[in-house]
Amino acid sequence: MTSDRDEAGADDRLGRQNLWYLDTSVAIRILLGDPATVDWWNARVRAGDAFVGSQLLRLEMIRVFRREDLDTQEVDDFVTQLTLTDVDNALLNEAAAITPHVKALDALHVASARRIGSATVVTHDGTMIKVAEQVGLSVLDPVAD
Repeated sequence: MTSDRDEAGADDRLGRQNLWYLDTSVAIRILLGDPATVDWWNARVRAGDAFVGSQLLRLEMIRVFRREDLDTQEVDDFVTQLTLTDVDNALLNEAAAITPHVKALDALHVASARRIGSATVVTHDGTMIKVAEQVGLSVLDPVAD
């Protein structure tokens, strides 16, 4: 399932002020109400910024919500605010080609963000921050910043 605002509709959304690639570590904190992360999210939404993520983000969030016995509809409602990129064979190859060590799912997030190009990666994962920076991506940790 793709968001109503999938890649085909990305052009309109990506022309906004700032473009943010959300990692699951931040998206989960937004939905669970972490104050610093929610404050960052609300400020960016008010500013009219655009948000992207991977279909992997939705999958990881659904799995967390199922594990915690939470309503997965909250995840589906949340991801309608994002442009979600597909996970395809080419992306798997791009993720495999990332040379700094990073876990497989994080490599898929980094590869997805690299595809977008101009997005700032928003993550709270220390290893992902380091690898994203090493491959030339801008990074923000709204929990620590």
